[in-house]
Amino acid sequence: MKLQRLISILIFSSLLFLSFSSKQRHFIHNDNPLHSHIDSLIDEKVRAYYKDSRAVGLSIVVILRGQFFYYNYGEIRNGSGILPKSNTIYEIGSVTKTFTGILLAHALLDHKVGLDDDIRKYLPGKFPNLVYQNVPITIRHLANHTSGITRIFPNAWERPGYEDADPLKGYGREGLYQGLRQMKLAAIPGEKYGYSNMAVALLGYILEDIYGKSYSTQVDRQILKPLRMTHTVTDLHLLSAKAVAVPHDDAKKVVPFWTLSGVPAMGTLGSCTSDLARYIAANNTEKDPAIRLSHQPTFGTTQEGMGLNWFLHEIDGQRNVEHSGGTGGSRSSLQCYPSLNSGFAILTNSLANRNDLEKEMAKLVRQEASESGAKTR
Repeated sequence: MKLQRLISILIFSSLLFLSFSSKQRHFIHNDNPLHSHIDSLIDEKVRAYYKDSRAVGLSIVVILRGQFFYYNYGEIRNGSGILPKSNTIYEIGSVTKTFTGILLAHALLDHKVGLDDDIRKYLPGKFPNLVYQNVPITIRHLANHTSGITRIFPNAWERPGYEDADPLKGYGREGLYQGLRQMKLAAIPGEKYGYSNMAVALLGYILEDIYGKSYSTQVDRQILKPLRMTHTVTDLHLLSAKAVAVPHDDAKKVVPFWTLSGVPAMGTLGSCTSDLARYIAANNTEKDPAIRLSHQPTFGTTQEGMGLNWFLHEIDGQRNVEHSGGTGGSRSSLQCYPSLNSGFAILTNSLANRNDLEKEMAKLVRQEASESGAKTR
């Protein structure tokens, strides 16, 4: 009898321990107050994301009809116990390209460049290979991924000093121009979409040359200062450890920030949700002529096409302007719905799959913004 009782106690204790351990495993450090309907919806979506064991830290801003909601989960560094904040800086990767598109729009409005200019007009030396069947690559093609230029030139990884963890460190104009001379077009420019980091990097060089100012200076003067985006930077390596969400690989080990100072226009920026909230708001209002111009289709239509480095869609009858980004250990998503004055940004410092979270957030924003708009009419 005593033995049976002892066994029962041990089994019960084991079940309690397993239950407690399970709860501990599912605990995610966060600042979500869970006060509102929106808070609960966001928490549900984010917890589904954290089922991916690779997830480390995550910051989200949601804008619904001009109202901002900020949420932070996880850690800025695996094992640190430090929760990200709305001003914690993450790599945003290719979301940088939208800033490049707005800079191009400024150049177009300043009559410094034409969308249909042959890019060879702005390049050093001759590039007879940048034409196919008498059709040259133009500025337009660089900004909408229809140039036919390779995504990444082979010489970027076939060079001395190449590092897998920081693949474009030390790569810049000389290497890109060399790769450009070696490539061969396989189709008429402007006819076929093909995503190209090199094309946008080249566009950045052209903008630097026509203004005589660095990419960093132009972003700061034309976008960051006017929008009061005080935390966004072009070099994350200069920031203190407490200010950044460091990137992690598949094993949740820390990896370097990518060094993209030699090809800044394609992905060098670091930003945070507090700054990106301002950026989304400005892209929603479209009051700035350059921002408005950057949203105009240069390939396809507003229903499905490309602006100046912006992806354009129409979803559930609503205009959607968006871009996402990824580096060796960070992921980012940014979406704007101008007609709803709504949108969101998701920043993560790991390689955990955020595609489902992005889709769920997009649905949530469209639904909640549409419903709140209907109530106020």
